[in-house]
Amino acid sequence: MTAFIEGYDAVFFDLDGVLYLGPEAVEGAVDGVRRLHEAGVATVYVTNNAARSTAVVAHHLAELGFGAQEQEVVSSAQAASGLLRQELPAGSKVLVAGTDNLVEQVRLAGMEVVTTFAEEPVAVIQGYDPAMTWPRLDQAAIAIQRGARWFATNTDSTRPTEHGLVPGAGAAIQAVRNTVDHDPEVVGKPFRPLMDEALRRSGAGRPVFVGDRIDTDIMGAHAVGIDSFLVFTGAHGVRDLCLAPVDGRPTAIGWNVESLFEPRRTAAIADGVATCGAVTVRAEAGNALLEGDVTKREAQLDAAWALAQLFWDGSVSTGEAVFARLDLLP
Repeated sequence: MTAFIEGYDAVFFDLDGVLYLGPEAVEGAVDGVRRLHEAGVATVYVTNNAARSTAVVAHHLAELGFGAQEQEVVSSAQAASGLLRQELPAGSKVLVAGTDNLVEQVRLAGMEVVTTFAEEPVAVIQGYDPAMTWPRLDQAAIAIQRGARWFATNTDSTRPTEHGLVPGAGAAIQAVRNTVDHDPEVVGKPFRPLMDEALRRSGAGRPVFVGDRIDTDIMGAHAVGIDSFLVFTGAHGVRDLCLAPVDGRPTAIGWNVESLFEPRRTAAIADGVATCGAVTVRAEAGNALLEGDVTKREAQLDAAWALAQLFWDGSVSTGEAVFARLDLLP
């Protein structure tokens, strides 16, 4: 049977939760990427995280066995640099609430980096920084209140790690948002600047985006009109898939990166009944009823895809009983 990946010339990867969780590679990720390279499919590593340089990201990937090159990594910090260059006059003062990597990218854009509102910055840019402090957020908030334009590299509310979810850049950005009357201009997924940068650099004719989040990865793919593949090794699970808005519904799903080499799942749908593989999900008074053996992961994935179809066409509005049975998936 035809593998899902056939017909695509490049794979854009999210990183956290797809390829690695902190210092550890995700199950099947290294072998999956190796198989892509052997098949001649290009790989591009697209990260919302602006904390680390592309060189550091590439080195981390290489250490884990992915064989990544720096030119294959596209970060929100790079995309932010390009956006600032387009939007602001050279030499503009910019307050950076982020790591040294974001500071360097702002300088590469030809801007003057400042650290206090008293220096009268014309813009503020925020990015993920594990060493962020409240006083630095205070400076950003006051600068924005005094008229500085507000940019954010990304608004991911969480980050998946090998221990569990932890707060992401979005948590700090929301803290500033609580003090001002408008949202920032966002660079990273699901917004276009980062995705456009990845498309430009790759030159791909038909890429697919592989991610673990509906609200950033899948919606980011939709924003630029490319296909997407949701994996269940990171932040989002079956409930998120089923409740996804129209612009957050993936082209296909799989357990991990190696699932790209499996046939694409299809569901037969008629009169409130969806069948995928040997699993059937039936709509009854808005509830979902699951029929079939779902003790194995592949059957659970079939059930997830069938259930999602019924949520998406409005046949089902609640699926708590089915969610509880899909315990192999997050």
